[in-house]
Amino acid sequence: RRADPKGGDMYLWNRQFFLSPARFWEGLEAISEAVAYSNTNSDYDFDVWVPAGVGTLGAVGISSRVAEFAPFADEMAVRGADPEFQALGSAIGPCLAENPQDLLSRIVHVAGERGDVPAVSSLVSWQAHPADLRASLTHAVGMADYLHGVHGATTSVGSSTWGTPNGIVVITGYDSVADFEAGSNAVQAEGTFLDRMESAVGIAESIQSWLMRRIT
Repeated sequence: RRADPKGGDMYLWNRQFFLSPARFWEGLEAISEAVAYSNTNSDYDFDVWVPAGVGTLGAVGISSRVAEFAPFADEMAVRGADPEFQALGSAIGPCLAENPQDLLSRIVHVAGERGDVPAVSSLVSWQAHPADLRASLTHAVGMADYLHGVHGATTSVGSSTWGTPNGIVVITGYDSVADFEAGSNAVQAEGTFLDRMESAVGIAESIQSWLMRRIT
C-alpha cells in the first residue's frame, strides 16, 4: 500500500466535514461507511476523527498520510467514478451543515519518531501573511522541538499552499486524552511557553486549535 509512509517525504491530506447536529450520528455512520469502503478498495488508508470534547459540534475529519500526491489524486478520481462509492457519498450530503473542506499539508518537520497514526491528536493551525511565512515556519519548527523535548510526544509541522494558502499546522500525537493532558501540564510546569509565544514572529492573530480522537 502507498499509504502511511514511515520515513521520507509525506503529505497529510485532510477533509473536514461539518454535520448538522440534528443528523450528526447518521452523518458519522455514512462517513464511516464510505471510509471503510475506500480502505478496502484503494491503495490508501483513511482515518476518521471526531473532537475529543473540544472543538466545533458536528465536526468530523478524515485524514490520510500520503507519500506522493499525484497518485493519491488519481486514486480519488477513480473512487469518484465508482457508482458504489457515489451512493455511499450521497448518503453524507443530506447530513451536512456546510460544504466539506479539503486541506493538503506537506510535513516539513517531525520532532520525534513518526510512527503509526496516533489515537489522539492535538492540532494548532494558523494562516500566515505571505511576507511572514518563513518566520512563521521557523517559529513552528522551534515550537515542535520544544514541545517534544518537554513531553516526549511526536510533534510535526505541516505547511500548506493548496486549500489554505500559507497555512501552518502543528500536530502532536498521543496514545490517549490522558496523555494529552499530562503533556499539557508538563508544558505549563516547564514555564517558558509564554516566553516563546511572546517572541513569536509571523503568527496570525486568529489561531485554531483542536483535540481530535481517531475512531477507526
